Amino acid sequence: MTTFFKPLSATHAWALGAIAVSFVAIRIASNTNAAKAKRSGASLAPGPKRWPFVGSVLKFPKSRWYESFSSWAEEYGDVVYVDLMGIPMIVLNSLDAIHELTEKRMHIHSNRPHTTLVCDIMGFGYTLTLKQPDKELNEQRRILQKAIGPRVVGEYDHFLNRGCSDLLQRLDGFSGEPFDHVLKVLGELLTRLAYGNHVFDEYGAELVKANIEGVELVSWVFSRLWVVDIIPLLRYVPAWFPGATFQRIGIQARAYVQIIRHGGFEKVKAAMAKGIADESILSKYLMEESASEDNLRDAVAVMYATGVDSTATTITNFLYAVALYPEWQRKIHDEMDRELGRGHVPTAEDIGKLNIFNAVMKETLRWLATVPLGVPHVSAKEDIFNGYYIPKGTMLHCNIGYVLRDKRIWGPDSLEFNPNRFLSKFNPTFDDLPDIWSVPFGFGRRICPGRYIAQRIVLQYASAILATYEVLPCEGEQLTPNEPFDDAAIRYTSIAFSMLV
Repeated sequence: MTTFFKPLSATHAWALGAIAVSFVAIRIASNTNAAKAKRSGASLAPGPKRWPFVGSVLKFPKSRWYESFSSWAEEYGDVVYVDLMGIPMIVLNSLDAIHELTEKRMHIHSNRPHTTLVCDIMGFGYTLTLKQPDKELNEQRRILQKAIGPRVVGEYDHFLNRGCSDLLQRLDGFSGEPFDHVLKVLGELLTRLAYGNHVFDEYGAELVKANIEGVELVSWVFSRLWVVDIIPLLRYVPAWFPGATFQRIGIQARAYVQIIRHGGFEKVKAAMAKGIADESILSKYLMEESASEDNLRDAVAVMYATGVDSTATTITNFLYAVALYPEWQRKIHDEMDRELGRGHVPTAEDIGKLNIFNAVMKETLRWLATVPLGVPHVSAKEDIFNGYYIPKGTMLHCNIGYVLRDKRIWGPDSLEFNPNRFLSKFNPTFDDLPDIWSVPFGFGRRICPGRYIAQRIVLQYASAILATYEVLPCEGEQLTPNEPFDDAAIRYTSIAFSMLV
């Protein structure tokens, strides 16, 4: 019998193995983002040191991303590249770069990260904030533009006025941290607005509780790097397995999602069937049948999640600013007494007359960015910007907090609290400043559709508090400009105040 194949010697086997390994290594090397950048005539942006296979993971912050990203801006510049075990990330530290990529090139850079933990395991992938650009996203944005856009927000002032009166009563003689009171009032307001007073009276407490706890959980999760997002197969690890904290988080989160997404919607539909539904955004648009029920349900459900925590934080940040800088609080009080009369709670029309109040509010938004990193965009295809290669699938973090303190935009005192920059009397370049009511809410087609009602709530509630009370730090509370902020996507600090009439 003729033998055509002879056994390989050990030397030959090692040689063939080495060739195979070399071939795989060459293939991998030729498909790295660095190799792709070189082939495109570009380069990867500077950033923290990268190692083979793990990339920049060893240099990536375990917490306080905003502070770390901002220090990278000083070290590496406006565009910073990070590699997380093959997942590309870019941090944008200039407003020009952010506008170029997220607005002028929004057809490329408007996707969202599909994180395994938040979207799949926790079940929050349905939210408008995290959805990819598609017909569903477009219809949900149209619903919210129609329901709470700039042309119609004034129609809800009776809801806002009721909530404002409730907040002022809660703060009467109050001493402590006001955030929970503000959060509860705003939660009730948006729940009544979305689902009506009838559903709120029956189901509101449960709905508000689920929203508060769900938003807090998502905000905390987004401020950390999870291995399951880098290695999605880990999602199949059982909850009892050591280290599978993400699975236990998922169980808790899915219970919230069931209430937030379906609870209020089903209650309104049942009330409509009985003929007892009252005024609400959901009942109005269900009757119009101008959108699919699923998209209407999800668009309304996200109103709370995307608005309450950040809006409550903006109001409490304002209280912190005027307590820290009492000379500006006195100027606001004097202006209100002069323009409106002492004790007069400003209406929406009155607020336009309060130049100093508006300047202090704008400076608060600038100086204390509520969501300093926003929600990352993702690149749908590769791109080149200023000679830097941006791989397909890159997560783009817009460093909003850094941009709002950028000396190139705001001047040499950009780190200081100075509302005069928003008063044309003191700043001749006032008209050249970015729109402070736009930048904190995102960019391009991912800008927050609820920014108009958020602005109306913030201005009305903050002005009402200042028209009614003097805001002082509690006895023994020493305020400094560098208060420690909670480590979460929404930047909040725990400060106790006293409200004096």
